[in-house]
Parts: sequence; structure tokens; C-alpha cells
Amino acid sequence: MDRKGLLTILVTLGLAFSWHFFYAKPRAEKAAAAYNIAKAKYDAEHPPGEKPAAPEAKPADAATIASAAPAVVPAVPVPQSAPEEKKTVASQPGTVDYVFTNIGGGISRVILKDHFEDKAKTPPTLIVLNEFGSIPIGALAEQPGEEALINLPWTMTADDAQGTVTFERTDEARKISVTKKFTLPRKAHADEKRRDKLREEFLVDLDVTYRNVGGTPMMVPKYFLHTGSAAPINTLETRMYQGFDYWSDGTNTLKNVDSFSAGGMLMWSHPERPIFREDRDLVRWAGVTNQYFSVLVTALGGEDKSKEDQRAQLGGAVWAKRTAISTDDWRKATDWRPSGHEYTGNVAIQRVDGAVSIPDFALIPGQAITRNFQIYAGPREYRRLRLLNYNESDVLDYGSFLGILPTGPFSKLLLNSMNGLYNILGSYALAIIILTIIVKALLWPLQGKANKNMKKMSALQPQIKELQDKYKADPARFQQEMAKVWKLNGVNPLSGCWPMLIQIPIFIGFYNMLGKAVELRHHGFLWVHDLAAPDTVAHIAGFAINPLPLVMAASMFLQMKLGPQGGDPAQKKMFMFMPLIFIFMCYNFASALALYWTVQNIISIVQLLVNRNKNEATLTPIVA
Repeated sequence: MDRKGLLTILVTLGLAFSWHFFYAKPRAEKAAAAYNIAKAKYDAEHPPGEKPAAPEAKPADAATIASAAPAVVPAVPVPQSAPEEKKTVASQPGTVDYVFTNIGGGISRVILKDHFEDKAKTPPTLIVLNEFGSIPIGALAEQPGEEALINLPWTMTADDAQGTVTFERTDEARKISVTKKFTLPRKAHADEKRRDKLREEFLVDLDVTYRNVGGTPMMVPKYFLHTGSAAPINTLETRMYQGFDYWSDGTNTLKNVDSFSAGGMLMWSHPERPIFREDRDLVRWAGVTNQYFSVLVTALGGEDKSKEDQRAQLGGAVWAKRTAISTDDWRKATDWRPSGHEYTGNVAIQRVDGAVSIPDFALIPGQAITRNFQIYAGPREYRRLRLLNYNESDVLDYGSFLGILPTGPFSKLLLNSMNGLYNILGSYALAIIILTIIVKALLWPLQGKANKNMKKMSALQPQIKELQDKYKADPARFQQEMAKVWKLNGVNPLSGCWPMLIQIPIFIGFYNMLGKAVELRHHGFLWVHDLAAPDTVAHIAGFAINPLPLVMAASMFLQMKLGPQGGDPAQKKMFMFMPLIFIFMCYNFASALALYWTVQNIISIVQLLVNRNKNEATLTPIVA
């Protein structure tokens, strides 16, 4: 790069940073200050729990009632106080305990009895969904997040034999009776297929019925159905996978926990936005998720209707809120976690609550309307989620390469292959190693050809240097002569890139798959205790020592040293930074990813040694 090009880049960077620090950032800070002042004024004028004015009831004529698409929402409730009643009901398969509460009328906690935060503790600590949530799963509200109006007392009735829990309450002001019936997972029959057992184990049916018990027609306004909240399992969890997910008109969207923070750059910078609310069309499901577990609420019905008809039945808006979890609450002992959560490092711990709205509808006197929902509260296992009927497996979102090539097919193929190998070998570490060997074996011929080509290019460097000196004043002529040299010697400068380009989508597929593979949790290898977590063996001055990413970087460095030398010095320096980049990507990630990349590096080193000896013996003299 010449001095003029370097100067242009420096001036551009200077202008960009000046714009950010002297224009965009002050504007963002001013906007944030105005927002905080307005919010404080609003909070002062609207104390928590203050009853909002009830909207005027709209009389509905016959035509309106006939055309109105039924949806579900309670009328504006009057805040009440009552002692909390809790009821723990086990699913028929016995793998999940659901803790119901009459305050808010929903599921307070979901305890997964076959999934553990820490198996080494005595007793092992269980995974609990909505653990830090203050709003139950299945709570209803006209305004999401208004806990004083959401967490109202309901009459709760449990039928352990049928596996149902029913909540009832009546809004006397509007003469609307609301009934919520939760039906827990049933035990599969012995003759049912395995896929049916997988599908049903974590599914709860929710039927919400509204009845007009008054003497006049009534419009029931739009309501929000809450999904509970998601918090990390531990402080090592990858934050980019925690957040609020929703599926709208064929597309899945994740608002991860960090998207609520202040961010952006230049004129696109923005202050912290702890609440997300957006009107969206045809929201089929919404939920909250962390790295390995999700709670998804799906609206059922309307599959065979037009989009226009579905709009009266599916979600029309989504809402999410991020809230900090104090270290005291994080460490607090509970019935299912006697020792509390461990807190290491200095990371922010936050939960994300979610809700989805359903459109308004009309009720004539005596009329009852029921809307049906399905709640999935369990592990993010592709083998289970793909059996559901409404694209719930999209919550895994395996991403794409450069936003062009979807890597989901790679991730799913690799995941299914890894699980298949595990069923044979009984070890996920061995399954990853064998799977890596298979992938490298398929790419061996292409990589071998690339190695041979790079060896020839390295051998041609003296001649290319002569041409560069000879045509220093004529770059176009130099390019022509260099192309002739490559052609005469059968060298394709791009052939060395193809193996890397092919491996990048595979690597991203592995990266996304291994980062979300709940199957890997608590499976170890050598010193690695958990393939789904970093392989930390010690801490020095608060810094975690993870050996496997360091071994991975060392193998990458050795691979580069053994590869053909020569070429552009600037390019060589850039490649030397690759091990550091991969350490940054993998150091605090699932150790399974570092295991995969280390094994593939070792295989690449073996291939380099094999091809180097072979190519040295068969390399033809350079033709001038």
C-alpha cells in the first residue's frame, strides 16, 4: 500500500471518529437525558399499580360480531391483594415439575428433573425455567409488564389424575368470565412411536375461554400473553443466544440480551433501550430463550386460512423487557437449588421477559370463545423441536455465511451425524473427532490439490520477484507476465482458497451447532468436564486458563509454518494473526468447538507433511 492510500485511510478514520465523538455521541447523550427526564416525569404521574382508565365498552351489532375474529384478553382488572397459593404438579412422564401460582394464574416455575446445572453437587442442581421471572408463563394483560395488574388472584383448581390445572376469574365491571386450562404432558403409550414421545414430553396445552356473563355485547380489547422470562444457567453462558424470540410471517427474529444496551455508531448510535415493543404481522409463536433452553408460546389454529383471516387470530405485536438480576438474588438458595448459583467473574446477569399480543374480538351476551395455545418449555433439542408443527425449530437459528449462504443445512447435518455417532460410540468427544475425520477425508483430494498448487506458487516466487522488479513501472504488464508464468506452470492462484472457502461455512455450521447443542452438556473428555462449556482448569489473577483453545492456536501456528512459504509479506502477517482471532472466538466458547478445530488442524498438518514429500519428489522444473 502506497503512502497516498494510507493517508486516505487515516483521514477517513479521523473523520469517522470525529463525527462519532463530536456530533453523534453528544446527540445520543442528549436524547438519553431527555428520555430519562420524560420517564421520571411519567413514573411520578403514574405510580406502579395505579389503575388505568377502562376503555369505554363498545356495543357490537350483529355484523360486527359476525365479522370479528375471536381473540383473547381480559378486560382491565381492578388491582386486588390475596395470599399466594402454589401447586406443584408433575407431568405424567415424570420428567418435569410445573409450579403453578394463583397470582397471575399461570406457571411460576418449570423444573426439568432430567437436566442439571451442576451434576457434581450433592444433590445435583436442576435446571429451572422462569427461575427469576416475576410474571408467570401464561399470564394475561392489556399492557405487558404491568405487574400490579397482571399478578391478580385467580381461583385455582388442580386435577392431578387428568394432569390439568384450571384458573378462573370474573371481571365484574365488564361482566366477562375468563378461564385458563393448562393440560400437562401425558405419558406416551407403549405402542407409540419414539418421535411421538419426543414431541410430547415438554408440551403444555393452554386453552383460554372468554364468556360474556352480562346483558350487553362487549368488545374484548387486544391482550398480551406472557411467556415468562429467560436467565442464563451460569455466568459462563454465551450471551448472544439469550433473549426474546418470535416467528412472524415465515421469519424468526431474536432480540438478544445485549440488543437492549446502548450501542451503534456514528449517527446510528442510541441509548439503552430496556423495553422492546413492535407491531408485527402474523406472529405464530414467541418465547424467551437462553443458550440451551427455551419457553415458546404458540398460537394454534388458522393454518388453512388466508393471511387476512389469520391476522384476526395470530399475534399482532411483540414485547420484551430486560431486567438486571442482583448478585444477591443470583446467589439466593431455593428449594431446587439449596446452595444458590455460583457467581464468578464480573459479568452482568440479566433476565429477558417476553409477551405476544392477540387481536381484540367481540362477545354477545352468553357467548363463549376459546383460543388455544401450546407451550414448549424444555431443552433446545433440534430432534424435538423439528417434530412440532409451527417451525419452532427455527428458534435454533443456525445462521448464514456472509448473509448469503445459509449454514443451517450444514449445522443440522452435522448435528444429526454427531448424535448418530454418539449412539454408536457412547462418547460425544469421540463422535466429534470421528465426524471431523470424515469431513476432512471428504475434503482431502481438494486440499491435496491446493497444497500442491501452493507449493508450486512458492517455488515460482523468485521468478515472480524478477518480473516485479523488471516491470516495476508498468503494473499492467507485470500482471500479464505473471499470468503467463502461472499458466505455463499449471498454477491457479485461486485454487488454494477453495478449501478454506468450503471449510468456512462448515466451521460456521459447527460453531452455531456446537454452541447450541444441549446434548453436549455434562459430557467430558480428558481434562474437559463439559464439552458445552470452556475447559477451564484454573484461574490466575481472575483470568480463566482454558488449555484446549491454546492447543488449537498452537496447532494453527504449526500448520502455517509447515505450509508453503513465500507470497505477499503483508498477507503472511495477516495470516499469522489468524490463531489469535480463533483464540478470541473460541476461548470462552463451548470446548467442543476448540476440540473440532484442533483435530482438523492436526489432520491438515499430517496432510501437509504427506503432500510436501510427494510434491517435492514430483515437482517439475519451472518453465521460463
